[in-house]
Amino acid sequence: MEQTQKDNIIKKLIDTHTTVSTMESCTSGMIASTITDTEGASAIFPGGYVTYLNETKIFIGVEEEIIRKYGVYSKECAEEMARTVQEKMHTDIAIGTTGTTGNIDPNNADSMQGVVYFCIRVKDKENTFEVHAEVAGMNRHEIKQMYTDMVFEKLQTLVM
Repeated sequence: MEQTQKDNIIKKLIDTHTTVSTMESCTSGMIASTITDTEGASAIFPGGYVTYLNETKIFIGVEEEIIRKYGVYSKECAEEMARTVQEKMHTDIAIGTTGTTGNIDPNNADSMQGVVYFCIRVKDKENTFEVHAEVAGMNRHEIKQMYTDMVFEKLQTLVM
């Protein structure tokens, strides 16, 4: 997705006074960075979290039981991440992302290369997605960019 399209999504949020927040793991803050690439985004983006470790997710407010029961790489964890950041930041829209960018994560048995889960929570409606992407030959930055683009494509359908 082109940056101009992403800018248009954020401008629409600005025009409608629709706030958005993020809790990112596998995208490492790239979604938040992309949001703030649009001038005026401070009006609708109070902030977000990059929570790479399970312990950090729990510290911010993700229920430990969700991670224990479903795994950190799960739609349930992405949904809980979106709910948590929406509650903390008091936003209209919240985005949670979890998945594996490169090699299998030795700390989490549910890690699968190229699998990402993300939830875009609009008010109290969860829009959850599971994507299996071919990532062989891609570096971590390229994978994060691909996941970020996927999130913006879904966000576009929800807000435009």
